[in-house]
Amino acid sequence: MIDPYQCLRRRNCHAVDTHFGARAMFKEFLVPLLMGDIPSPVLQTACAMAKAWRGRVVALVGVSQVAPIPEAWEYYPAGVYESMRECALATVESMAEAADARLRYDEVPYEIRRSESFWLTPSEITVEHARYADVTVLGMGANERDARHRVFAAVAAGSGRPVLCVPAFKALPTNFGHAVVAWKASREAARALRDALPWLVRMRSVDLLSVDETSSIAYPLDAFLPSYLERHGVQVKWVRRSAAHTNVGRAIVDHASEYHAELIVAGAYSHSRLIEQILGGTTRHLSDHAPCPVLFSH
Repeated sequence: MIDPYQCLRRRNCHAVDTHFGARAMFKEFLVPLLMGDIPSPVLQTACAMAKAWRGRVVALVGVSQVAPIPEAWEYYPAGVYESMRECALATVESMAEAADARLRYDEVPYEIRRSESFWLTPSEITVEHARYADVTVLGMGANERDARHRVFAAVAAGSGRPVLCVPAFKALPTNFGHAVVAWKASREAARALRDALPWLVRMRSVDLLSVDETSSIAYPLDAFLPSYLERHGVQVKWVRRSAAHTNVGRAIVDHASEYHAELIVAGAYSHSRLIEQILGGTTRHLSDHAPCPVLFSH
């Protein structure tokens, strides 16, 4: 005899699983194009992910103008700000046309979003829009490095969304091969691990990497992690490395390079200096030297 309550429980569990799966997918990939360039690896990565998750790419174009101090506005000739706005609009339209020409042939849904927040910094513009996307995809090229760091730090700390940093020389492969999760018992690492689950369930193999800075003794609660991930469909291998003669960021990069990782997952750490978010040493090292894209969460 079939137990009707058991059937109901199964239907409810299936509904919860289906709802969770829908929430866990990534559908909106924001690509800020505010530095005057259209980095190919970044767009390749965003388009590959949009295809994998049947989502879309949002290319954000805009310019940031240097605003005179408000107290001095009344002393500027009439029409100056109107002319500056017209120039900014023309520049944004030109950037939108270039982005559209680049994305038109990628066979993925996309939107060209124009920002008219001309009096905000690139970081402030990006954070505003990142809150309405699932993932922000940033290029970490050698040019304009300080400006790119500021955008990354602001989005990681202020958007509430994960950030995928893509090296200038390597896009995210589409075959979902090997991933390295940089783990430590911290809020940032736990958030990054949770945000990365939709990626990790697709990866062929996953290393759970713990870098020992001062002690080789494992944190006792870490023993729960493999079974937690297994229930989400992720099989992991524990790896421990020492940072006795190096730094944590370099140890993570060395391991990812040695095992040909195609994705690194890490918490984004920062140090507060007044109201400016400064990247921590490990986070900066990964963003500058990682051999593959890095998914950060703060």
